[in-house]
Amino acid sequence: MPETSVPETLPALPSTVDEALLDSYSRTVSWVASQLLPSVVALRVGEGSRRPGGAGSAVVISADGMLVTSAHVVEALPRGTTTFTTGEEVPFEVVGTDRLSDLAVVRAAGDRYQPARLGDASRLKVRQLV
Repeated sequence: MPETSVPETLPALPSTVDEALLDSYSRTVSWVASQLLPSVVALRVGEGSRRPGGAGSAVVISADGMLVTSAHVVEALPRGTTTFTTGEEVPFEVVGTDRLSDLAVVRAAGDRYQPARLGDASRLKVRQLV
């Protein structure tokens, strides 16, 4: 059986076309992330209580503070604290959960939030990156 070894040199760099495509993809991902960043929050549940706490993330879905998160993040307690990317912290309360889909809706105090702009799934094509 022939002996295998690690090559001493790295593979050749991609062609200019491949580099351009990757760069275009990277720019698109970076742009989408910058657009969503104001709509993503960190959640903390159960700090200062006797019940075990948790943490997770959520996405703003309406300007009046409605957020969607995973149900398992908020299942222990009905309230907690959100932290926005600006550093602002506000309390939240659980509005409802669905354990089967592992989704929950919570409401952050306040009414000045930037909802995430969601896509239209009917416009997707088979094998399209999402």
